[in-house]
Amino acid sequence: MKDIVIVGSGGCAREVKWLIEECNCDHPQWKILGWISRERPGTMISDLPVLGNDKWLLNCNEPIYAAVSVGDGSLRKKIVNLYEKNENILFPNIISPTVRMSDTVRIGKGCIIAAQNIFTVDITIGDFFVCNSFCTVGHDTIIKDYVSIFSGAHISGNVTLNDGVSIGTGANIIQGITVGENSFIGAGAAVVRDIPAFCTAAGVPARPLKKTGERV
Repeated sequence: MKDIVIVGSGGCAREVKWLIEECNCDHPQWKILGWISRERPGTMISDLPVLGNDKWLLNCNEPIYAAVSVGDGSLRKKIVNLYEKNENILFPNIISPTVRMSDTVRIGKGCIIAAQNIFTVDITIGDFFVCNSFCTVGHDTIIKDYVSIFSGAHISGNVTLNDGVSIGTGANIIQGITVGENSFIGAGAAVVRDIPAFCTAAGVPARPLKKTGERV
């Protein structure tokens, strides 16, 4: 069994705990040590202890796996940039055994993919991708780093989601669309034309509503 900690202790993190447990039912490999959180060390959350904050993990002098369980891509990036200072921290892919994914899907590191998702063929996925349940992603789609897709979203073929993009619950993106970096697609939106970088887009059809400003 490999030691793993869960970064965060909110709703997303607790869902990742469940995901890891489901993965263990299919193929036992993870021993969950506890949470990395701002809560007081020793606090019990969902039957696991808070081990400490970021310093606890940064001070590890032996290899340890970390699931960065934060829904916001920009915050996820800040956390990863901090943790990469310690070469002992490893970032596994946590993928539900119920996910359907062809052998032609290429995937980076640190990705979290929840139950009942479908990824078809010739898809490229970058690092630290988070995908909630019941989503579909079509052929030849490119998903870059720190992208978040929330439950029930559907991405057609030949779509490009650039770094830091977030796709809201129930959104739909037709084939051939490019979504610019760090843009957010609102829940239930229908994206039928390219979306520029650093903006929020919503509606049917989706239109850019405002610039979000560049995220660090």
